[in-house]
Amino acid sequence: MDTKTIFSLRNQAKDLVGNDKFIKLSEGLNIARVLYQEDKYDEWIKKAYAWVLIDLCKYLIQINNTNQLTALYKELVDIGIEEYDDHIIYSQIVQLRPKIDSNYYVIQKAEDLSKNGNHSEAIQIFQNLIIQNKLEEVHHEAYGWIIYRYLKSDINQLNSVQVRTFLRDYMNLKNERPSMLHSMILNFALNFSKSNNDFKFFNFFKLWDPSNLRPDDLKDGNKDGNKIPSLISRICREFINSKADIDLNFLFDSIKLDNNKILDFFREPYFWELMNLNKENKFNHLWPLFNEYVTKYASYDSSKWHSEILILAERFMKENEEWRFFEFFKQWNPEKLRDEDWKETKKDEFTYKPLAIKALKKSFECIKKQNNEQDLNWIIPAYHKAINLFPDDEWLLREKALIHIKSKQFEEAISIYKKLVLELANSYYIWSELAKCIENNNKLKIGLLAKAASLEKNEDFLGEIRLQLAKLFIDENLVENAIVELNTYKSSREKSGKSFKEEYFSLRNSIAVIETNLIHNYKVYNNYIPIAEEFAYADFEWYEVVLVDQWKNDKGKDKMLFINGNKIEFVLSKSRFNSLKNANLGQVFNFKLHQQIIKKEVESTYSWQPKKIIEEVKYIPLVIKLSDKQPYEILEDTFAYVEYINKEKQIVHAITYDNVEIFFPQSNNNFQVGDFITAKKFNKIIKGEKRTEIREIKKIEKSLAINHFNKSIALVDGVNNDKQLFHFIIDKNTEGIIKYDVTSLRPNEGDFIEIVYSKKKDKSNKFRLNVLEVKKSSEVNPNLKRNISGLLSVKYKNDYDFYEFDNENDTVELPDFGFVGDYYVPKYLLEKHRIYNDCNINATAIFKGDKWKVISIVKI
Repeated sequence: MDTKTIFSLRNQAKDLVGNDKFIKLSEGLNIARVLYQEDKYDEWIKKAYAWVLIDLCKYLIQINNTNQLTALYKELVDIGIEEYDDHIIYSQIVQLRPKIDSNYYVIQKAEDLSKNGNHSEAIQIFQNLIIQNKLEEVHHEAYGWIIYRYLKSDINQLNSVQVRTFLRDYMNLKNERPSMLHSMILNFALNFSKSNNDFKFFNFFKLWDPSNLRPDDLKDGNKDGNKIPSLISRICREFINSKADIDLNFLFDSIKLDNNKILDFFREPYFWELMNLNKENKFNHLWPLFNEYVTKYASYDSSKWHSEILILAERFMKENEEWRFFEFFKQWNPEKLRDEDWKETKKDEFTYKPLAIKALKKSFECIKKQNNEQDLNWIIPAYHKAINLFPDDEWLLREKALIHIKSKQFEEAISIYKKLVLELANSYYIWSELAKCIENNNKLKIGLLAKAASLEKNEDFLGEIRLQLAKLFIDENLVENAIVELNTYKSSREKSGKSFKEEYFSLRNSIAVIETNLIHNYKVYNNYIPIAEEFAYADFEWYEVVLVDQWKNDKGKDKMLFINGNKIEFVLSKSRFNSLKNANLGQVFNFKLHQQIIKKEVESTYSWQPKKIIEEVKYIPLVIKLSDKQPYEILEDTFAYVEYINKEKQIVHAITYDNVEIFFPQSNNNFQVGDFITAKKFNKIIKGEKRTEIREIKKIEKSLAINHFNKSIALVDGVNNDKQLFHFIIDKNTEGIIKYDVTSLRPNEGDFIEIVYSKKKDKSNKFRLNVLEVKKSSEVNPNLKRNISGLLSVKYKNDYDFYEFDNENDTVELPDFGFVGDYYVPKYLLEKHRIYNDCNINATAIFKGDKWKVISIVKI
């Protein structure tokens, strides 16, 4: 389809009459409309479109079809062809106008009057047309513009009733909507409402229909580089300023914008008003406006300006006004925190905590100061999320636990404190707060408070704990211990000048005897603290470890190394547990251990690769108890062979049955090279490397140790009587020699032997065997020795052969070596069997580590 088709259809229609003519022209019109939608700027399409409309208008005039005629003529005019575009088409449009609308010239006159400022006369013309029922729908747009210009120009001469009447008249028109005119009327109504309280703008806006807002009405404009707020944002601001009772859900359904954006048109004005009120110190208006905001808008979804207002509340509600934040945040609703609110912010070189964390912590400060019971469940989910996002922040955990205590949710609090005592085990307040969770168990509560008191040295922090302990001791009939706590409390208060709590006097008066010889409660503490520790660490397993080393560090503090012989290793100060004061090397203890995962960034194998993250385990002892096991009993037994002794340094070098080199000082046992020993072994990390060390070292008979060492079947692959030794091989990587002076065995090449040995790496990083025992073996290893058969091919070192001889006087040149397939045949075997030419043989071959060698031949 193209413009030629349209002109062809017009030509066909010329010869037609009646409905056939109308159908043919309508077919051309439909094609023109499609082409015009595809390209509105193509001149030929516009002209073809115009001509078919002109033909249709002329036909409709003939049959007096006014309704269709008016619509098609408007469509023709809207193409926008001017005289300079096409004089003939333009003149046709002008000629059609009076034939279509008898009121055309009257309408044109009214428009000219309006544009020239004669608004009253223009209005009068249209009102007369309305009275005469002659105002066609096609002219509603023109009347709308005349109303707009009249209102805009003569607003000061019109009263409110007159303005509202004209706005009503406009709303009754059937002009194009959405349109620029429709938006201009709305903008006028907006400005009019600011100075006329009797005009209900929101009601007008609903009648105007927000779905008629154009895209331009929904976005900010720009003039001379200055931002012009969008029409919709100014409308929403006026709703707030006028305190109109609006239906936000109606706006959400009607306006083609994201709901959050619409919300922020209402929320942002509150933000700036709150800012200004605070700046002007108008606090009597500031706090009510915060309340008004959350009452009206907190129930809706989260958005940027909802969070911005929370930032203001967190900043402004401080010191004496901090109490306001708790209720505000509750109504604001922590569920409305956005993902962005959980992220740190940066400004210049400073990094600031996330808004969510600041809001939670300020709320917690308010909660701490409240004495009345109330539902705090609304804030718990936000703490859950905070803890998941910031797992290393123990204070968030602690705050959540204290909130659970406030809500009497003791089980939830206990589960948190059982985590906190791992990271903050030396903080007295963790144990005292955990004690608040305990009901109907005085012994456990005493243990927890005693643990707290034993950790804190500053009595200024222990006043409440002393009074609680005193009361519990009285309940448990431990009166003298209660007196000690009360005396300690009294002494601290007198020293600091602080006032006494009424509870102190009440407890004093409840005790008949007020004297005691006890100076402190250390002994009773030691009885109860294990109860507390067992409770706090009930979920942890016991591990057996042994004390293997102790020393003084650079600061003179006693340190101890504990291991379990394999993966567990940790260092403790001797003062960490009372049980360690008289501990001996080798002593076995039971510990409950917390395994803390530590992530480290390390260099990759290659410099161009990113750094790797590795995980290491740090073992943190929680509770200790003595074991009844013998010294070093839990360590693994090992057996070793003394290989060398450095007599100058008196250090013994030995190799264990599993081929680990160990070193230990010479002792009264007077170890000798060749001795076998047994000991307890463990692994120890030294400068990042795992080393094996041994304790409880004893000599042992060879017969008791030898069966623990490596045992293999080896092949003798060489005998050297001159050097008094023979060579053996176990596999391609393992071989060695045995001298005659260490064994009475005299094997032949090709014999199998059984050897017991240890091995270690030499300076070239190759394994070297140390044979501990050797004997003849009836076992064979087919990977080292095999029978073969095939063609023996003899070889010479020179390039010539002597396979043929002319006479018996010629000299015979013997071959230098031969091969049966890949099996090497040495010269001495060829000489022994007088083999000069290729022949078939049966043979026995042995493996030499990198090749096979034939050691016996039978000619076939």
